[in-house]
Amino acid sequence: MRDEIFYCSDIEQLKQELKDNGYYDEEEGVYTHGNLLTPIIYNGIETLSLVRNNKLDLSLFPSLTNLGTYDEMFADDEKHDIYKNVYPYDVPATYTDDEGNEVEYLKPKYIGRFA
Repeated sequence: MRDEIFYCSDIEQLKQELKDNGYYDEEEGVYTHGNLLTPIIYNGIETLSLVRNNKLDLSLFPSLTNLGTYDEMFADDEKHDIYKNVYPYDVPATYTDDEGNEVEYLKPKYIGRFA
């Protein structure tokens, strides 16, 4: 089993690429690429997803970039910067709790994990 992080530069372009390459079931209205994507993080049209055992020929999908495993991605400054641009885990975020207090926190470093 190999878990890798995929970056998509334009989710709408990817949807069209999937259709163009036969990975869309018109009758059911679903994409049939066969990859397990968990979860998908959105930042505008850019996305990140955790993919288990990729089944796609990435040469057919110019909007996709395989950033590698977490270890590979974090060891490569360029790939890590792409990840952080879509998922800025090191930038404090806030939410308002039930009592109306604003609470600051950092997101988990890894998408799909709680720690």
